[in-house]
Amino acid sequence: MFRFAVCCSGSEDIKILCGYLQELWQEEYAVEIIPFTRGADLLCAYKNVEHFDIIVLDTATDKFINQDILQQIYKYDPNVTIIILTTQEHMVENYKAVVYRCILKPINKEVFLTEISVLLARLAIEENIYYKFTNVRGLNKVKLSDVYYFESNMRNIRICEKGNEYIFTGKISDIENELAKQDFVRNHKSYVVNLKYVKNIYKDTIIMENEEKIPLSKHRSKKMRERVFHYMKARR
Repeated sequence: MFRFAVCCSGSEDIKILCGYLQELWQEEYAVEIIPFTRGADLLCAYKNVEHFDIIVLDTATDKFINQDILQQIYKYDPNVTIIILTTQEHMVENYKAVVYRCILKPINKEVFLTEISVLLARLAIEENIYYKFTNVRGLNKVKLSDVYYFESNMRNIRICEKGNEYIFTGKISDIENELAKQDFVRNHKSYVVNLKYVKNIYKDTIIMENEEKIPLSKHRSKKMRERVFHYMKARR
């Protein structure tokens, strides 16, 4: 699911752009579109820990779009992709260094959707590379290939990564489902481990490459061993 924020001052412009974006469903992209008519409301959404993959901003929106505001958005989410819509050609030069694209109005539907489709294809690949989460520091993402394991303690999830650890609120079952197609396995009620870093498996313990010992549940042991075997076989 890709989340769009569309910020335009006119309700008709919002309706048109949202209509264009809804057509992406036909290209097998699941999208959620959140409309805003004021820039202040968009910033407020970020303050309430909302997350967007792509933001489409019209420079005519209550004189909202300027370099300072863009910096505020990037403080909340340095990885968000921003597309600027403008009627002024000189604005393209002003913004192209700080946003993904600057598109001139009136919007050509075919050009607009082509840009978005190319972007979504790239983001879809990145979705399989990074794990995104939100905590008190805001929106974060970690490279999955650097993650040793996820550990649950009540409602807190700890990510053990090379040289770092992160804490956020969540459910280990959600992580298990999100990473089902990746090289991650639920080996215990409180752990999801990265097969890349499994060094040895014993009766009730997994030894990770960093020498940490992770518990292995009896009823998950068979599946865990099968996954490790197939992973090792595929890596040869």
